[in-house]
Amino acid sequence: MDAKGDLMKKTNAKKYFKRMLFILLVSAFVYSIYINLGYRHFIKQSQERNYAHLRSIAAVGDNSAHWLEEFVQIPIEKEDEWKDELYNSWRVVNGESRSINSYLSAMSVFDMGEDAPDWNLLQYSLFRVDVFINGMTDKFLENQSYRMSKEETERIDAVITVYSSVSEELEKESVNVERLLESIKEPMLVIDDYYADALEKVDSN
Repeated sequence: MDAKGDLMKKTNAKKYFKRMLFILLVSAFVYSIYINLGYRHFIKQSQERNYAHLRSIAAVGDNSAHWLEEFVQIPIEKEDEWKDELYNSWRVVNGESRSINSYLSAMSVFDMGEDAPDWNLLQYSLFRVDVFINGMTDKFLENQSYRMSKEETERIDAVITVYSSVSEELEKESVNVERLLESIKEPMLVIDDYYADALEKVDSN
């Protein structure tokens, strides 16, 4: 009787163990699906935020391009007469540059999957534009003048082209970052002395 009882206990224990193992495996599977879905949802939200930030950059950049056009058209040889206009134009450009910088900093480009390298290069490109704008602001403040060299004027024109290109791309039904990068390649080479090196690194990867 004791032998039979022990056998029944062992059989029940095996059944219980198998049942528990099955429950644990099912729980682990369900949890894995939950985590996976949660991660996918997080990535999707991050990607949507990146596109929203890019749309904001396009709108702000378009406005900045308008004010930069106003700025470069003011006759610098009559700077004293047009000082208020120069100041107001550049004040807007500098403020918009700060806004663009905040949108760029909020981007999570590595959540863009296989498009992450393109997004990373775009983020770098627009940061370099911001660096140039900040550099010009510092120069104007230091010199107490808005006079620019021919090279600086060419770079301002290139900034206008970059911002306009971003705005034009975001107006399209389907945004293509690779196409956008191609459209800003030439003006970026004018703006950033190190852009050719950045392109080389991207191509090598």
